[in-house]
Amino acid sequence: MTIRTTETSPRGNRLQWALALGVGAALLAATAPAARADDDEPVTLEPEVVVGDAVLTKWMREGLAAADDGDYLKAALKFEEITRQGDTSTETVQEAQFQLGAALYELKLYQSALSRFELIVDAGQTHPKYRKTLEYLLRIARATGSDPSVLLKISEYPPEFYPPEQADELHFLVGQYFFNESSLSDALTRFQEVSAKSPDFFVRARYLEGVIDVQQSNLGADAREVDGEKLQLAAEAFKTVLRVQRDGQHGDTIDRVAGQAILALGRLFYSTRQYDVAVRYYDEVPEDSEFWLDAVYEVSWVHYQLKNYPRALGNLHSLNSPYFADQYFPESRVLQALILFYNCRYDEADLIVRQFVQDYFPLMDKLRGEINQFADPNAFYQWLATLATREDSEYSLRFKRIFNAALADKKLRRKFDTVSKLNEEVKRIDKLAGPQGATDGLLAQLKGELVGYRTLVVGEAGSLAQTRLVRVLSDLRRHLAGALKIKQETLKARRGDSADSVLAEQAAAAAAKRIIEADDEHIEWPFTGEYWKDELGSYLYDVDSLCKIEGEPEGETGGSGE
Repeated sequence: MTIRTTETSPRGNRLQWALALGVGAALLAATAPAARADDDEPVTLEPEVVVGDAVLTKWMREGLAAADDGDYLKAALKFEEITRQGDTSTETVQEAQFQLGAALYELKLYQSALSRFELIVDAGQTHPKYRKTLEYLLRIARATGSDPSVLLKISEYPPEFYPPEQADELHFLVGQYFFNESSLSDALTRFQEVSAKSPDFFVRARYLEGVIDVQQSNLGADAREVDGEKLQLAAEAFKTVLRVQRDGQHGDTIDRVAGQAILALGRLFYSTRQYDVAVRYYDEVPEDSEFWLDAVYEVSWVHYQLKNYPRALGNLHSLNSPYFADQYFPESRVLQALILFYNCRYDEADLIVRQFVQDYFPLMDKLRGEINQFADPNAFYQWLATLATREDSEYSLRFKRIFNAALADKKLRRKFDTVSKLNEEVKRIDKLAGPQGATDGLLAQLKGELVGYRTLVVGEAGSLAQTRLVRVLSDLRRHLAGALKIKQETLKARRGDSADSVLAEQAAAAAAKRIIEADDEHIEWPFTGEYWKDELGSYLYDVDSLCKIEGEPEGETGGSGE
């Protein structure tokens, strides 16, 4: 957070000039008669009051004593007085700048502390507390969940200033900052400096290193432009994370990042059309992982490519269970309809499409209209906050699904977290101020800075959320269009007007019939309309093709569908 209270907008400057001129005119009016009575009377100016070093030193001792006693508010008030009345080039004032930031940190006013430490960082290496300030920046980063404003200041430090025991963490945080700013090469350089001596940061660095390699590989472009070496580096980075876990390193961070790495490998091999390998990785995601539901959905597309329709439809059946009512996988309905269509099960495909359109088309139009009515990002943020707490059953549940999809954006979540933390700090200041409130002095100044910064962050969060929701709604519109396209294709198929490419897919689906048989480790348990939690992810949907393949003898089609 960078707060400079001396900077104002052009409009603010005009207002200040107007106030100054108004006050000046009043003073001139009050003193004009005396001036005219004796024009030769000399003007006496009051000398500028300068606080001596002895007084500043006394205040410093009092502030340090208060801090030692745990009275950080009293200490902060003393240190602030020194910085306000002393010469910033003196050692005492520079010490007070640092101690003020430290006292505010102890009061858990992290953004306020950061704004004071920023002055030291901006002063550069000549400031006597430059090196020591880095330690507090790291503490603030931990306390605020790596707020980008503190990571920015940390990134300004040369690595040679990093304490050896914190070097891995600092390299990772700076890499994370560059990564979020899309400076991928700078991020990669920092991530590669993180050593295995710090397992939690090591696995996070290796994972993001793999993500960068994928982004730099041009995967998704023309196959001739894809950098295969970068993809190999990405796969190796993800596998390194898994090796750390398999070598006995565990913990919440390592297990979570390992889940991300497994998912990333599944996506990587799916994108390179190595479907069997992709299935192997997706199946490694444990059911208690926060990424399991994503794996169930994504591997459905892999099974679709492998023509393993029973497994694909079984997974999609799990996704539509009441256990995941607040989750948002709209494309799963399109995939269901597509598989049923290619198996010539037109009535079932039509039913899926109709339900999907009925569920989401009116909601999409309503939300799009409401989103577009807000030109002010701050107002949009307030609308989101209000809407998120509404209790309208159907509207609220479906909106929650879309809202969850929008919040999947990590940058947006960080903005919301920052607003929440700023609210907490404002409440803390009010509590410190007592019943009279933070109306003057240091606390009033801190509250004003926080409220101003919060307004800025709320605007950024609102703008980002609006952009993200518009994108999610655009994706939903595309999925709805895909579903309606399937509806059109079913009409063509009923008339016998399907394109050759469609007929070829239907023939392939009929030829890919899989016999479902229970093995020694499984039993067959027919679904009767009731979901059981321990069955989720293990369903197989017995789908027979109803397509009549040209040249196939009567009675030897893909099955009856019973």
